[in-house]
Amino acid sequence: MNNNIFPHIWRFFGLTLLQVLLLQQMGASIGSYFNVLLYPLFILFLPIQIATPYAVILGFLIGLSVDFFYVSIGIHASAGAFSGFARSIILSAYEPKGGYTGKEPIPSPAHFGWRWFLQVAAFFFFAHLFWYFSVNAFTFVYVTTITLKTLAGWGLTMIFVVLYCILFNPKN
Repeated sequence: MNNNIFPHIWRFFGLTLLQVLLLQQMGASIGSYFNVLLYPLFILFLPIQIATPYAVILGFLIGLSVDFFYVSIGIHASAGAFSGFARSIILSAYEPKGGYTGKEPIPSPAHFGWRWFLQVAAFFFFAHLFWYFSVNAFTFVYVTTITLKTLAGWGLTMIFVVLYCILFNPKN
């Protein structure tokens, strides 16, 4: 596991600021069905070998940070903690044939290629967004609305995930 913590600290603050200063305003102006939630990239880009409880705690913390600025009480924290838990399951499901060697510090396109990364990111963000909108609605009576918001937000979020990876090319 990579012991260099500084890229993760920068990613935590950078994605939190990007989410609350830019993406929150953009989401408010284009409608309730198109929400871009990019901050879960912090959770996805944690070291591959990190223990699940640490991923859950860090997911909770970044979600809590976003909740503070969104003035939503615990919704992002819940989704972040869920994503921290789901991350290990998703990475196990998409584990390469030879397994993770430990030479790849984070699950990024620089280490595994775009096809693998987009499959993992697509499933990860779909799970995160579905959980987020389910907790936000707090009932499955609105399952159609939850699904539509998840799909619309997922498509737009995936565009931003690709743009982020092209611009910043995360390697560690």
